[in-house]
Amino acid sequence: MKILKLSVFTVVLLLAGSLNAQVVQVSLKEAIDHAYRNDPNINKLENTIALQESNLRANYGNLFPDLKFSTGWTRSNTVINNSFINQNGIPIPESNETSNNFSLSLRSDVTLFDGMANFDRIELAKQTRVQYQIQLKQVKQDIAVRIISSYIAVLKNQQIVVINEATLADSRAQLERVKIFVEVGRRTLSDVYQQDVIVAQNELLVEQAKNNLNKSISDLAYNSNLPLDKNYAVNTAEFNTEVEYAALESYVLQNQNTDVLVRNAFNNRQDIKARMQNLDLLETNIEIAKGTQYFPTLTGFGQYSMNGNKIDNVTNQRTFTIGLSLNYAIFQGFQQDYQRQIALINYRSAQEDITLIKNQVEVEIKKAIQDLRSLLKQIEIVDRSLLNAQQNKLMAEESYRVGIGTLLDVNTATTNLNNILINKSNLVYDFINAQKTLEYYQGLLIY
Repeated sequence: MKILKLSVFTVVLLLAGSLNAQVVQVSLKEAIDHAYRNDPNINKLENTIALQESNLRANYGNLFPDLKFSTGWTRSNTVINNSFINQNGIPIPESNETSNNFSLSLRSDVTLFDGMANFDRIELAKQTRVQYQIQLKQVKQDIAVRIISSYIAVLKNQQIVVINEATLADSRAQLERVKIFVEVGRRTLSDVYQQDVIVAQNELLVEQAKNNLNKSISDLAYNSNLPLDKNYAVNTAEFNTEVEYAALESYVLQNQNTDVLVRNAFNNRQDIKARMQNLDLLETNIEIAKGTQYFPTLTGFGQYSMNGNKIDNVTNQRTFTIGLSLNYAIFQGFQQDYQRQIALINYRSAQEDITLIKNQVEVEIKKAIQDLRSLLKQIEIVDRSLLNAQQNKLMAEESYRVGIGTLLDVNTATTNLNNILINKSNLVYDFINAQKTLEYYQGLLIY
């Protein structure tokens, strides 16, 4: 019975391990969407936007009269002894009186005019809501470009593993051929040892590449807020890496005009929109400060109250009152003018910030274009080198086979070809990443 229980327990552990080892396929959009749903900054901004909706309703509510209800009860006891004399010198008879008072009251107040500050506050609440919405879009774009970079890093490392594994398989096949040459007496045993070292080196490269791949997958899972206790794989067809050089060149030529790209950025980038929105917000603050400083406040009120010495008699005394109140601050120690000056300085500072961000955008786009040009040129050079490296490897292998070349020549040519293949793969993915970065700088990156 114990053996049966142990067997069942072992099977359960094996099944659990098998489930944990399952690989979850993740597309780029799935990674970005998962990050959107779980990013704390996005959640905070969404909560802030919801709170701003309440603030907007509260500011609309300030345009309407409020209504307050109050009720109360007081009990008074007055005692007068025989030594009490009033102002005319006449003694007051001794007394001990207790009285009750019950009251009910309704009161309503409304601001009729405050220099239009109440309407400006509504506009300010709207502008603040829009500003948070723009910030939310900007945060999403920042997350998207970060995850795209992480995703491409996984694809790059995955391709390096594929290239190194192909080179490892080739070196192992070469080792078998060397052993055959040694058996027939055409090569010495030292070639076998030498080739075995190359195989070991290639095995090490494969292991290192796999380790880098696993680390980049972990980075992608972390940036996407995916559960870290699972194994993930990316979609290798997410980006087309088999693009002709002419297509890459055409893309670079289409994005040569810096002025057009900068104009796109000014029209689409969320950080620029946020600063422009902040400028409108600060301008509204100036209007509020001016209204508070230069205009009086006119309020109206109405009150209906009832009083009685008993609850049953509370309607015996009824009073209805309406009125207007005009208040104007003639002097408040320059506090209102100080608030206006602060609002004005903040507005001017925001204008300077817009100038700075525009210069920054232009520099970012120029650098992105230069990166694309450089990557295009590097790809063109690597393509030429790749053809030469492939021919050199074939020639070295053939020379070694017929006995006029050395094994060192074969391994040198193989290593050179492997490095060029990795370099080409990295350059293509770097070009794709540079394309996405340029879209990001223009505010066109939407996921």
